[in-house]
Amino acid sequence: MKLSIALLASLGGVGAFVPSRTSSVARPHHPPADASSGGIGTTTSLNQFGTLGFDTNNLYSREEVETMRTQNEIIGFLEETQRPNTALRSDLGTTVLISGFDPTDPSSTEILDFLNSEDSPHFPFSRIIAHCEDVKVARKRLIGRNARYTGLLDKLTFSEGASSPIPSAEQLAGVSSWVAHVGGGDIARVADVADAAEGAESVKNVAILVSGATGVGGDALRGIEEMLKSKATTFAYTLLVVPEWNDEPEALCAFGIVNATDVGGSPFVTGETFSREESLRIITECLALDRAAGKCVVANAAKDANSLENMLIHGMREIGFSRIQEIEYMVTMGAKGYSDAIAAEKTDTAWEKVPDETEEEKAAKARTKEEQILLNRQKRKEAEKQEELKAMAMEWAKREYLRKHLKRHIPIKEEEFIEVIWDRAMFEADLKYRTMQGQAVSESEERKKFKENQEKKKAEAYKMEQERWKKMQIDELEPKEIKGIRLGR
Repeated sequence: MKLSIALLASLGGVGAFVPSRTSSVARPHHPPADASSGGIGTTTSLNQFGTLGFDTNNLYSREEVETMRTQNEIIGFLEETQRPNTALRSDLGTTVLISGFDPTDPSSTEILDFLNSEDSPHFPFSRIIAHCEDVKVARKRLIGRNARYTGLLDKLTFSEGASSPIPSAEQLAGVSSWVAHVGGGDIARVADVADAAEGAESVKNVAILVSGATGVGGDALRGIEEMLKSKATTFAYTLLVVPEWNDEPEALCAFGIVNATDVGGSPFVTGETFSREESLRIITECLALDRAAGKCVVANAAKDANSLENMLIHGMREIGFSRIQEIEYMVTMGAKGYSDAIAAEKTDTAWEKVPDETEEEKAAKARTKEEQILLNRQKRKEAEKQEELKAMAMEWAKREYLRKHLKRHIPIKEEEFIEVIWDRAMFEADLKYRTMQGQAVSESEERKKFKENQEKKKAEAYKMEQERWKKMQIDELEPKEIKGIRLGR
Protein backbone atom coordinates (compact mmCIF):
# COMPACT_ATOMS: atom_id res chain seq x y z
CA MET A 1 0.00 0.00 0.00
CA LYS A 2 1.45 3.36 -1.07
CA LEU A 3 1.49 6.17 1.48
CA SER A 4 1.07 9.84 0.72
CA ILE A 5 4.33 11.78 0.77
CA ALA A 6 2.60 14.79 2.26
CA LEU A 7 1.21 12.58 5.04
CA LEU A 8 4.64 11.18 5.83
CA ALA A 9 6.19 14.65 5.84
CA SER A 10 3.77 15.74 8.52
CA LEU A 11 4.71 12.91 10.89
CA GLY A 12 7.72 13.13 13.13
CA GLY A 13 9.93 14.75 10.50
CA VAL A 14 10.08 11.57 8.41
CA GLY A 15 11.18 12.58 4.90
CA ALA A 16 10.22 9.65 2.68
CA PHE A 17 10.25 5.90 2.48
CA VAL A 18 13.25 4.48 0.68
CA PRO A 19 14.46 0.91 0.14
CA SER A 20 16.59 -0.60 2.88
CA ARG A 21 20.36 -0.88 2.64
CA THR A 22 20.02 -4.30 1.04
CA SER A 23 18.27 -2.76 -1.96
CA SER A 24 20.30 -2.12 -5.12
CA VAL A 25 18.96 1.43 -5.53
CA ALA A 26 18.39 4.06 -2.89
CA ARG A 27 16.01 6.76 -4.12
CA PRO A 28 15.08 9.23 -1.40
CA HIS A 29 12.68 12.02 -2.13
CA HIS A 30 13.35 14.95 0.19
CA PRO A 31 15.59 15.83 3.12
CA PRO A 32 14.99 13.78 6.25
CA ALA A 33 14.51 15.46 9.58
CA ASP A 34 17.24 16.14 12.08
CA ALA A 35 18.59 13.00 13.71
CA SER A 36 20.65 14.71 16.36
CA SER A 37 18.40 13.53 19.15
CA GLY A 38 19.39 9.93 18.58
CA GLY A 39 16.40 8.93 16.53
CA ILE A 40 14.68 10.16 13.43
CA GLY A 41 11.97 12.64 14.09
CA THR A 42 11.43 15.65 16.24
CA THR A 43 10.96 15.80 19.99
CA THR A 44 7.35 16.88 19.49
CA SER A 45 4.94 14.47 21.08
CA LEU A 46 2.79 12.83 18.42
CA ASN A 47 0.16 10.19 18.41
CA GLN A 48 2.51 7.71 16.80
CA PHE A 49 -0.05 4.98 16.28
CA GLY A 50 -3.11 7.11 15.49
CA THR A 51 -2.96 7.61 11.73
CA LEU A 52 -0.47 5.17 10.26
CA GLY A 53 -0.99 2.35 12.69
CA PHE A 54 2.71 1.88 13.49
CA ASP A 55 5.57 3.71 15.17
CA THR A 56 7.05 6.31 12.80
CA ASN A 57 10.06 7.06 15.00
CA ASN A 58 13.38 5.35 14.40
CA LEU A 59 12.41 4.03 10.96
CA TYR A 60 15.92 4.58 9.65
CA SER A 61 19.40 4.12 11.01
CA ARG A 62 21.86 6.98 11.16
CA GLU A 63 23.64 5.54 8.12
CA GLU A 64 20.41 5.50 6.11
CA VAL A 65 19.62 9.07 7.14
CA GLU A 66 23.07 10.20 6.03
CA THR A 67 22.64 8.37 2.70
CA MET A 68 19.31 10.09 2.09
CA ARG A 69 20.76 13.47 2.99
CA THR A 70 23.70 12.95 0.61
CA GLN A 71 21.39 11.84 -2.21
CA ASN A 72 19.23 14.94 -1.81
CA GLU A 73 22.30 17.18 -1.75
CA ILE A 74 23.44 15.59 -5.01
CA ILE A 75 20.03 16.12 -6.62
CA GLY A 76 20.04 19.76 -5.54
CA PHE A 77 23.56 20.25 -6.94
CA LEU A 78 22.64 18.63 -10.26
CA GLU A 79 19.50 20.74 -10.63
CA GLU A 80 21.56 23.91 -10.20
CA THR A 81 24.36 22.89 -12.59
CA GLN A 82 22.41 21.04 -15.29
CA ARG A 83 23.33 22.23 -18.80
CA PRO A 84 20.23 22.34 -21.05
CA ASN A 85 22.27 22.27 -24.28
CA THR A 86 24.88 19.58 -24.81
CA ALA A 87 27.93 20.66 -26.83
CA LEU A 88 28.17 18.43 -29.92
CA ARG A 89 30.98 18.01 -32.42
CA SER A 90 30.38 19.90 -35.66
CA ASP A 91 32.61 17.74 -37.88
CA LEU A 92 31.09 14.26 -37.49
CA GLY A 93 30.36 14.23 -41.22
CA THR A 94 27.93 11.90 -42.96
CA THR A 95 29.98 8.68 -43.09
CA VAL A 96 30.96 6.54 -40.11
CA LEU A 97 32.95 3.29 -40.13
CA ILE A 98 32.89 0.58 -37.47
CA SER A 99 35.65 -2.01 -37.08
CA GLY A 100 36.60 -4.82 -34.73
CA PHE A 101 33.03 -6.07 -34.25
CA ASP A 102 32.31 -9.76 -34.83
CA PRO A 103 29.11 -10.07 -36.93
CA THR A 104 28.14 -13.19 -34.96
CA ASP A 105 28.30 -11.26 -31.66
CA PRO A 106 25.35 -9.11 -30.44
CA SER A 107 27.68 -6.10 -30.20
CA SER A 108 27.70 -5.75 -34.00
CA THR A 109 23.95 -5.19 -34.24
CA GLU A 110 23.84 -3.09 -31.08
CA ILE A 111 26.47 -0.62 -32.32
CA LEU A 112 24.54 -0.22 -35.58
CA ASP A 113 21.31 0.38 -33.66
CA PHE A 114 22.93 3.17 -31.63
CA LEU A 115 24.43 4.89 -34.66
CA ASN A 116 21.18 4.60 -36.65
CA SER A 117 18.74 5.36 -33.82
CA GLU A 118 15.89 7.80 -34.48
CA ASP A 119 16.30 8.90 -30.86
CA SER A 120 19.83 10.17 -31.58
CA PRO A 121 19.42 13.12 -33.98
CA HIS A 122 22.98 14.18 -33.14
CA PHE A 123 24.23 11.43 -35.47
CA PRO A 124 23.96 12.86 -39.01
CA PHE A 125 25.22 9.69 -40.71
CA SER A 126 23.72 8.81 -44.08
CA ARG A 127 26.28 6.05 -44.66
CA ILE A 128 27.54 3.41 -42.22
CA ILE A 129 30.42 1.13 -43.25
CA ALA A 130 31.04 -2.16 -41.43
CA HIS A 131 34.66 -3.31 -41.75
CA CYS A 132 34.43 -7.10 -41.32
CA GLU A 133 36.66 -10.10 -41.78
CA ASP A 134 33.99 -12.02 -43.72
CA VAL A 135 31.60 -9.78 -45.65
CA LYS A 136 29.36 -12.68 -46.65
CA VAL A 137 28.73 -13.62 -43.01
CA ALA A 138 28.30 -9.96 -42.07
CA ARG A 139 25.62 -9.43 -44.73
CA LYS A 140 23.73 -12.48 -43.54
CA ARG A 141 23.92 -11.45 -39.85
CA LEU A 142 23.45 -7.70 -40.06
CA ILE A 143 20.84 -7.32 -42.79
CA GLY A 144 17.48 -8.42 -41.45
CA ARG A 145 13.95 -7.24 -40.90
CA ASN A 146 15.01 -4.63 -38.37
CA ALA A 147 17.52 -3.16 -40.84
CA ARG A 148 14.73 -2.73 -43.38
CA TYR A 149 12.26 -1.15 -40.98
CA THR A 150 14.72 1.31 -39.41
CA GLY A 151 16.23 2.51 -42.68
CA LEU A 152 19.62 0.94 -41.88
CA LEU A 153 19.48 -1.03 -45.12
CA ASP A 154 19.73 2.22 -47.10
CA LYS A 155 22.85 3.30 -45.17
CA LEU A 156 24.82 0.12 -44.52
CA THR A 157 27.74 -0.94 -46.70
CA PHE A 158 30.67 -3.28 -46.07
CA SER A 159 34.43 -3.31 -46.50
CA GLU A 160 36.59 -6.44 -46.55
CA GLY A 161 38.90 -6.88 -43.57
CA ALA A 162 40.20 -10.42 -44.05
CA SER A 163 43.82 -9.30 -44.10
CA SER A 164 43.60 -6.87 -41.17
CA PRO A 165 40.97 -5.78 -38.62
CA ILE A 166 42.29 -2.23 -39.12
CA PRO A 167 41.00 -0.62 -42.36
CA SER A 168 43.55 0.65 -44.85
CA ALA A 169 43.94 4.26 -45.96
CA GLU A 170 41.96 3.46 -49.12
CA GLN A 171 39.13 1.95 -47.09
CA LEU A 172 39.06 5.01 -44.83
CA ALA A 173 38.81 7.41 -47.77
CA GLY A 174 35.68 9.53 -47.38
CA VAL A 175 35.12 8.32 -43.79
CA SER A 176 34.69 11.22 -41.37
CA SER A 177 34.03 9.29 -38.12
CA TRP A 178 35.30 5.92 -36.91
CA VAL A 179 34.23 3.65 -34.03
CA ALA A 180 36.95 1.04 -33.41
CA HIS A 181 36.60 -1.93 -31.05
CA VAL A 182 39.66 -3.66 -29.61
CA GLY A 183 38.78 -6.92 -27.87
CA GLY A 184 40.69 -9.06 -25.41
CA GLY A 185 42.21 -6.06 -23.65
CA ASP A 186 44.90 -5.83 -26.35
CA ILE A 187 45.50 -2.15 -25.62
CA ALA A 188 48.69 -2.06 -27.72
CA ARG A 189 46.53 -2.22 -30.86
CA VAL A 190 45.22 1.26 -30.08
CA ALA A 191 48.44 2.55 -31.61
CA ASP A 192 47.53 0.84 -34.92
CA VAL A 193 44.16 2.60 -34.88
CA ALA A 194 45.85 5.94 -34.26
CA ASP A 195 48.32 5.37 -37.13
CA ALA A 196 45.54 4.46 -39.55
CA ALA A 197 43.42 7.49 -38.55
CA GLU A 198 46.40 9.83 -38.83
CA GLY A 199 47.09 8.52 -42.32
CA ALA A 200 43.51 9.09 -43.53
CA GLU A 201 42.88 12.71 -44.45
CA SER A 202 39.09 12.51 -44.18
CA VAL A 203 38.94 11.02 -40.64
CA LYS A 204 38.19 13.73 -38.07
CA ASN A 205 36.82 11.78 -35.08
CA VAL A 206 37.76 8.37 -33.66
CA ALA A 207 36.09 6.62 -30.71
CA ILE A 208 38.05 3.59 -29.45
CA LEU A 209 36.52 0.95 -27.16
CA VAL A 210 38.82 -1.57 -25.47
CA SER A 211 36.94 -4.47 -23.85
CA GLY A 212 38.22 -7.36 -21.75
CA ALA A 213 40.94 -5.16 -20.23
CA THR A 214 40.94 -6.84 -16.81
CA GLY A 215 44.72 -7.23 -16.74
CA VAL A 216 45.55 -3.70 -17.89
CA GLY A 217 47.33 -1.53 -15.32
CA GLY A 218 47.40 2.19 -14.67
CA ASP A 219 50.91 2.63 -16.15
CA ALA A 220 49.80 1.05 -19.45
CA LEU A 221 46.77 3.33 -19.59
CA ARG A 222 48.86 6.43 -19.04
CA GLY A 223 51.29 5.26 -21.72
CA ILE A 224 48.46 4.82 -24.24
CA GLU A 225 47.13 8.28 -23.39
CA GLU A 226 50.53 9.86 -24.00
CA MET A 227 50.80 7.97 -27.29
CA LEU A 228 47.40 9.27 -28.47
CA LYS A 229 48.29 12.84 -27.52
CA SER A 230 51.47 12.66 -29.57
CA LYS A 231 50.06 10.89 -32.64
CA ALA A 232 46.60 12.46 -32.97
CA THR A 233 47.30 15.69 -34.83
CA THR A 234 44.60 15.53 -37.53
CA PHE A 235 41.73 13.91 -35.61
CA ALA A 236 39.96 14.05 -32.23
CA TYR A 237 39.86 10.85 -30.19
CA THR A 238 38.07 9.30 -27.20
CA LEU A 239 39.30 6.10 -25.54
CA LEU A 240 37.04 3.98 -23.29
CA VAL A 241 38.44 0.95 -21.43
CA VAL A 242 36.13 -1.64 -19.81
CA PRO A 243 36.57 -5.13 -18.31
CA GLU A 244 34.94 -8.29 -19.72
CA TRP A 245 31.45 -7.80 -21.12
CA ASN A 246 28.25 -9.12 -19.60
CA ASP A 247 24.77 -9.30 -21.14
CA GLU A 248 23.03 -6.76 -18.90
CA PRO A 249 20.95 -4.19 -20.83
CA GLU A 250 21.98 -0.54 -20.80
CA ALA A 251 20.87 1.77 -17.98
CA LEU A 252 20.17 -1.20 -15.69
CA CYS A 253 23.14 -0.50 -13.42
CA ALA A 254 24.83 2.75 -12.47
CA PHE A 255 28.42 3.24 -13.57
CA GLY A 256 31.48 5.29 -12.71
CA ILE A 257 33.98 6.84 -15.12
CA VAL A 258 37.49 7.95 -14.18
CA ASN A 259 40.33 9.46 -16.21
CA ALA A 260 43.18 7.14 -17.12
CA THR A 261 45.60 9.50 -15.36
CA ASP A 262 43.73 8.99 -12.07
CA VAL A 263 44.09 5.19 -12.14
CA GLY A 264 46.67 3.94 -9.66
CA GLY A 265 47.15 0.19 -9.96
CA SER A 266 44.74 -2.04 -11.84
CA PRO A 267 41.39 -0.35 -12.57
CA PHE A 268 39.51 -3.68 -12.42
CA VAL A 269 39.29 -6.48 -9.88
CA THR A 270 39.35 -10.15 -10.78
CA GLY A 271 36.05 -11.29 -12.24
CA GLU A 272 34.72 -7.75 -12.72
CA THR A 273 32.41 -7.27 -15.71
CA PHE A 274 30.63 -4.41 -17.44
CA SER A 275 27.49 -4.23 -19.57
CA ARG A 276 28.32 -4.66 -23.25
CA GLU A 277 25.33 -2.57 -24.31
CA GLU A 278 26.19 0.18 -21.81
CA SER A 279 29.78 0.39 -23.05
CA LEU A 280 28.54 0.72 -26.65
CA ARG A 281 26.12 3.45 -25.60
CA ILE A 282 28.90 5.36 -23.84
CA ILE A 283 31.40 5.14 -26.71
CA THR A 284 28.89 6.15 -29.39
CA GLU A 285 27.65 9.13 -27.38
CA CYS A 286 31.28 10.14 -26.74
CA LEU A 287 31.79 10.18 -30.50
CA ALA A 288 29.25 13.01 -30.68
CA LEU A 289 30.22 14.86 -27.48
CA ASP A 290 32.58 17.77 -28.02
CA ARG A 291 33.74 17.73 -24.39
CA ALA A 292 34.67 14.03 -24.67
CA ALA A 293 37.32 14.77 -27.30
CA GLY A 294 40.81 14.00 -26.02
CA LYS A 295 39.51 11.90 -23.10
CA CYS A 296 40.97 8.51 -22.08
CA VAL A 297 38.63 7.01 -19.48
CA VAL A 298 37.88 3.78 -17.63
CA ALA A 299 34.31 2.64 -16.82
CA ASN A 300 33.26 0.45 -13.87
CA ALA A 301 29.87 -0.80 -12.77
CA ALA A 302 28.65 0.93 -9.57
CA LYS A 303 26.50 -1.68 -7.87
CA ASP A 304 26.90 -0.29 -4.34
CA ALA A 305 23.75 1.75 -3.62
CA ASN A 306 25.68 4.00 -1.23
CA SER A 307 28.49 4.82 -3.66
CA LEU A 308 28.81 8.37 -4.94
CA GLU A 309 28.72 7.14 -8.56
CA ASN A 310 25.43 5.36 -7.94
CA MET A 311 23.90 8.43 -6.31
CA LEU A 312 25.05 10.67 -9.16
CA ILE A 313 23.59 8.41 -11.85
CA HIS A 314 20.27 7.93 -10.08
CA GLY A 315 20.13 11.62 -9.22
CA MET A 316 20.49 12.52 -12.90
CA ARG A 317 17.86 9.99 -13.92
CA GLU A 318 15.56 11.26 -11.17
CA ILE A 319 15.57 14.85 -12.42
CA GLY A 320 15.35 13.98 -16.12
CA PHE A 321 18.85 14.01 -17.61
CA SER A 322 18.93 12.37 -21.05
CA ARG A 323 21.41 9.55 -21.65
CA ILE A 324 23.79 11.79 -23.58
CA GLN A 325 23.68 14.45 -20.82
CA GLU A 326 24.29 11.76 -18.21
CA ILE A 327 27.30 10.38 -20.08
CA GLU A 328 28.67 13.87 -20.74
CA TYR A 329 28.53 14.65 -17.01
CA MET A 330 30.20 11.39 -15.98
CA VAL A 331 32.96 11.74 -18.60
CA THR A 332 33.72 15.39 -17.86
CA MET A 333 33.00 15.52 -14.10
CA GLY A 334 32.13 12.18 -12.53
CA ALA A 335 32.45 11.45 -8.84
CA LYS A 336 35.85 13.17 -8.59
CA GLY A 337 34.59 16.34 -10.25
CA TYR A 338 31.56 16.44 -7.97
CA SER A 339 33.69 15.99 -4.85
CA ASP A 340 36.09 18.71 -6.00
CA ALA A 341 33.19 21.11 -6.72
CA ILE A 342 31.66 20.52 -3.29
CA ALA A 343 35.03 20.98 -1.57
CA ALA A 344 35.63 24.23 -3.49
CA GLU A 345 32.16 25.48 -2.62
CA LYS A 346 32.74 24.82 1.08
CA THR A 347 36.12 26.58 0.93
CA ASP A 348 34.68 29.63 -0.85
CA THR A 349 31.85 30.03 1.63
CA ALA A 350 33.66 29.01 4.81
CA TRP A 351 34.25 32.62 5.88
CA GLU A 352 30.63 33.64 5.57
CA LYS A 353 28.28 32.92 8.46
CA VAL A 354 25.02 31.67 7.01
CA PRO A 355 22.02 32.29 9.25
CA ASP A 356 20.31 29.16 10.52
CA GLU A 357 17.05 28.31 8.82
CA THR A 358 13.87 28.11 10.85
CA GLU A 359 11.82 24.94 10.93
CA GLU A 360 9.20 26.63 8.72
CA GLU A 361 11.85 27.55 6.12
CA LYS A 362 13.25 24.03 6.17
CA ALA A 363 9.78 22.55 5.68
CA ALA A 364 8.98 25.00 2.86
CA LYS A 365 12.26 24.19 1.10
CA ALA A 366 11.61 20.47 1.47
CA ARG A 367 8.13 20.84 -0.02
CA THR A 368 9.46 22.91 -2.93
CA LYS A 369 12.19 20.42 -3.72
CA GLU A 370 9.77 17.51 -3.42
CA GLU A 371 7.31 19.20 -5.77
CA GLN A 372 10.06 19.91 -8.31
CA ILE A 373 11.30 16.33 -8.18
CA LEU A 374 7.77 15.01 -8.66
CA LEU A 375 7.21 17.43 -11.56
CA ASN A 376 10.44 16.34 -13.26
CA ARG A 377 9.52 12.71 -12.74
CA GLN A 378 6.09 13.28 -14.30
CA LYS A 379 7.64 15.08 -17.28
CA ARG A 380 10.11 12.26 -17.79
CA LYS A 381 7.41 9.60 -17.57
CA GLU A 382 5.21 11.52 -20.03
CA ALA A 383 8.13 11.85 -22.47
CA GLU A 384 8.85 8.12 -22.16
CA LYS A 385 5.18 7.36 -22.74
CA GLN A 386 5.08 9.52 -25.88
CA GLU A 387 8.20 7.83 -27.25
CA GLU A 388 6.65 4.42 -26.60
CA LEU A 389 3.40 5.49 -28.25
CA LYS A 390 5.26 6.74 -31.33
CA ALA A 391 7.15 3.46 -31.60
CA MET A 392 3.92 1.46 -31.29
CA ALA A 393 2.19 3.73 -33.82
CA MET A 394 5.05 3.31 -36.31
CA GLU A 395 4.91 -0.46 -35.91
CA TRP A 396 1.13 -0.47 -36.46
CA ALA A 397 1.37 1.82 -39.52
CA LYS A 398 4.08 -0.28 -41.17
CA ARG A 399 2.11 -3.45 -40.53
CA GLU A 400 -1.01 -1.80 -41.97
CA TYR A 401 0.89 -0.72 -45.09
CA LEU A 402 2.22 -4.25 -45.60
CA ARG A 403 -1.25 -5.76 -45.09
CA LYS A 404 -2.88 -3.44 -47.63
CA HIS A 405 0.02 -3.74 -50.05
CA LEU A 406 -0.32 -7.53 -50.08
CA LYS A 407 -4.00 -7.22 -51.03
CA ARG A 408 -3.51 -4.70 -53.83
CA HIS A 409 -0.88 -2.34 -55.12
CA ILE A 410 -0.71 0.97 -53.23
CA PRO A 411 0.43 3.83 -55.50
CA ILE A 412 2.31 5.68 -52.70
CA LYS A 413 5.45 4.91 -50.76
CA GLU A 414 5.45 3.60 -47.19
CA GLU A 415 6.56 6.97 -45.73
CA GLU A 416 3.70 8.81 -47.47
CA PHE A 417 1.21 6.16 -46.39
CA ILE A 418 2.34 6.46 -42.75
CA GLU A 419 2.01 10.25 -42.89
CA VAL A 420 -1.57 9.94 -44.19
CA ILE A 421 -2.73 7.49 -41.48
CA TRP A 422 -0.58 8.80 -38.60
CA ASP A 423 -3.57 10.06 -36.57
CA ARG A 424 -5.15 6.63 -36.81
CA ALA A 425 -1.85 4.96 -35.91
CA MET A 426 -1.47 7.10 -32.77
CA PHE A 427 -5.08 6.33 -31.82
CA GLU A 428 -4.46 2.58 -32.16
CA ALA A 429 -1.21 2.87 -30.18
CA ASP A 430 -2.90 4.80 -27.36
CA LEU A 431 -5.70 2.24 -27.24
CA LYS A 432 -3.25 -0.65 -27.04
CA TYR A 433 -1.07 1.15 -24.47
CA ARG A 434 -3.97 1.79 -22.08
CA THR A 435 -5.15 -1.80 -22.52
CA MET A 436 -1.67 -3.09 -21.66
CA GLN A 437 -1.64 -0.83 -18.59
CA GLY A 438 -4.89 -2.37 -17.39
CA GLN A 439 -6.87 0.84 -17.77
CA ALA A 440 -10.57 0.85 -18.55
CA VAL A 441 -11.10 1.05 -22.32
CA SER A 442 -14.43 1.33 -24.14
CA GLU A 443 -13.16 0.33 -27.56
CA SER A 444 -16.39 0.60 -29.54
CA GLU A 445 -17.30 4.03 -28.13
CA GLU A 446 -13.78 5.40 -28.54
CA ARG A 447 -13.56 4.16 -32.13
CA LYS A 448 -16.92 5.75 -32.87
CA LYS A 449 -15.82 9.05 -31.31
CA PHE A 450 -12.49 8.94 -33.20
CA LYS A 451 -14.30 8.38 -36.48
CA GLU A 452 -16.66 11.28 -35.77
CA ASN A 453 -13.73 13.57 -34.97
CA GLN A 454 -11.97 12.55 -38.18
CA GLU A 455 -15.11 13.22 -40.22
CA LYS A 456 -15.42 16.61 -38.52
CA LYS A 457 -11.80 17.47 -39.35
CA LYS A 458 -12.34 16.36 -42.93
CA ALA A 459 -15.45 18.54 -43.25
CA GLU A 460 -13.63 21.54 -41.80
CA ALA A 461 -10.70 21.04 -44.17
CA TYR A 462 -13.08 20.72 -47.13
CA LYS A 463 -14.89 23.90 -46.11
CA MET A 464 -11.61 25.81 -45.77
CA GLU A 465 -10.57 24.62 -49.23
CA GLN A 466 -13.91 25.78 -50.68
CA GLU A 467 -13.44 29.21 -49.14
CA ARG A 468 -9.94 29.39 -50.55
CA TRP A 469 -11.21 28.61 -54.05
CA LYS A 470 -13.98 31.19 -53.78
CA LYS A 471 -11.45 33.91 -52.94
CA MET A 472 -9.13 33.02 -55.82
CA GLN A 473 -8.80 35.43 -58.74
CA ILE A 474 -9.14 34.28 -62.33
CA ASP A 475 -5.44 34.89 -63.06
CA GLU A 476 -4.55 32.46 -60.25
CA LEU A 477 -6.52 29.68 -61.95
CA GLU A 478 -5.33 30.17 -65.55
CA PRO A 479 -1.68 29.77 -66.53
CA LYS A 480 0.12 32.97 -67.37
CA GLU A 481 0.85 33.58 -71.05
CA ILE A 482 4.51 33.13 -71.79
CA LYS A 483 6.02 36.31 -73.18
CA GLY A 484 7.32 36.11 -76.76
CA ILE A 485 5.02 33.23 -77.72
CA ARG A 486 1.71 33.79 -79.49
CA LEU A 487 -0.77 31.03 -78.99
CA GLY A 488 -2.53 29.70 -82.11
CA ARG A 489 -6.01 31.01 -82.94
